[in-house]
Amino acid sequence: MGRLLKTATWIKGGLIQRSFDRATRDPQSAQAGLLAHILKKNQGTQYGKQYGFSQITTPGLFATTIPINTFPDLSAYVERMKRGERNILTSDQPVLFNLTSGTTDKPKYVPVTQEGMALTANGSRQWLYRALKDHPSFLDHSIVCVSGSAIEGKTKAGIPYGSASGMMYESLPRVLHRSFALPFLLSKIKDYELRYYVMARVALEHEASFVVTPNPTTLVRLAETGIQYQEDIIRSIRDGVLSCTSCLKTTPEDARILDAIRVCLRPNPLRANGLESVIQQHDRLIPAACWKELKLIGCWLGGSIGFQADKLETYFGQDVPKRDIGYLASEGCMTIPYEDNTAAGILALHNNYYEFIPVDQSATTHERSRQCHELEEGKQYKILLTNGNGLYRYDIHDIIEVCGFYHRTPVIAFVRKGDDMLNITGEKLHVNHFTEVFKTLKRTCDLSVTQFRVVPNHRDLRYEILISLESEVSHEFLRETVLSHIDRSLSEGNIEYEAKRRSRRLNPPCIHMMDERWIDDVRDRFIESGHRDIQYKWRAIAAEMSNVDARHILYTIDRAFLNT
Repeated sequence: MGRLLKTATWIKGGLIQRSFDRATRDPQSAQAGLLAHILKKNQGTQYGKQYGFSQITTPGLFATTIPINTFPDLSAYVERMKRGERNILTSDQPVLFNLTSGTTDKPKYVPVTQEGMALTANGSRQWLYRALKDHPSFLDHSIVCVSGSAIEGKTKAGIPYGSASGMMYESLPRVLHRSFALPFLLSKIKDYELRYYVMARVALEHEASFVVTPNPTTLVRLAETGIQYQEDIIRSIRDGVLSCTSCLKTTPEDARILDAIRVCLRPNPLRANGLESVIQQHDRLIPAACWKELKLIGCWLGGSIGFQADKLETYFGQDVPKRDIGYLASEGCMTIPYEDNTAAGILALHNNYYEFIPVDQSATTHERSRQCHELEEGKQYKILLTNGNGLYRYDIHDIIEVCGFYHRTPVIAFVRKGDDMLNITGEKLHVNHFTEVFKTLKRTCDLSVTQFRVVPNHRDLRYEILISLESEVSHEFLRETVLSHIDRSLSEGNIEYEAKRRSRRLNPPCIHMMDERWIDDVRDRFIESGHRDIQYKWRAIAAEMSNVDARHILYTIDRAFLNT
């Protein structure tokens, strides 16, 4: 199987890589050609007619004709596509909607066409080809690939929707699927504790040479689960069963999935003996000792999530290289990684038409955007996407940095979400999510928050919420009612936050009660730093806690490491 897989990767991936490399030598022409293709193909759609796609002949004219969009600007069009209406944003019908969190309590359904699926598959093949050139034996053994469920449901028109990582998983070459240690069914287990147990049990039975998933905290959780249930896992592998499921929650739906997985299990005393020797040598079932042939880890290395990638060495070893899987989101794949241990990748010229706005410039239609050949190394930019999936001048609310150039094409890395958004491990919380939390807190508990600020704590995987109240309340009320309400409301309003909390990749938030001078002191420090009073604007979210904030904390209500 290894030889067949490598041959397929060399042939198909090599062709894609050579075509891509030719484009990187003249990115301006490649991007102009892609934009012309998108506009011509979709000029007969409702959106294309509304904005005169047929009359747009240059990238400059495109930038001055089409408004910058966020998802709310396109949501009415998307709702019609979900109902099965044709020629709305794209001439091709979507074959899938990527489901992700929105800036309010409603999730976003991002359309994906067949052409978009093909581009994702090509990106995966090129990633594998480049990795294989650098790590010739990383496909020699089993592949532990963890993703979300590709299909989670269907719209009223019968169009499926699901996760971007699941789509990426299924877009990988079919010959690769035969090397996967984990069956697709595993991603459909609803109970996270059960899902991680079964993943650890199935994965550890195999000798793995490649481990891949978008979020590094997933791999940390997988390793910790394997250690937590190590005796049960070894017994299960020895007997060819799932021996620990009786102590975990199992719904009828999950039970049917477990039954389907059990059919494929066989007693494996040889592997069980090997794993027992790992515990004898290391006192725990550490993946680095279980997977001695592990050659490569694929996961995100950039932004705040990259902070968690450093923890992988504890479980998977210091000598195993890590390669970023690419700057990708539900809206599209933006880079082609080509080196280990860096978040930077080559701008994916064939996937999207890109525009860039310097971080100190307003993202409005009237400000001039930059094309990729105009970017400067070391500078940071906001990024706009246009692609064949129906996104036009789409503000993804991301900040990227130019780290260098591959031929003449920028090499970029994700830095952070935009000014109104926070992110620790993929949940992408918008300031609107927190605003809604405190509105409902007022309605349900008659508790008025006069001001708040949210700060991500990347080390402890939690959000720290600084609040000032109109009236005093007890510590018990804050802990048992307010904290629980905040956590529950964020879960209800953001599907990705809920998933990260349920899987314990995020810990519960904590509350810092602030003193009465906090708000005034923050304003005074702003003015003292040389800004004009009229420029002052309260920052409801911040990348880190300031010294001014820290000085005004009265006390902290903290349940960060308790399960809810």
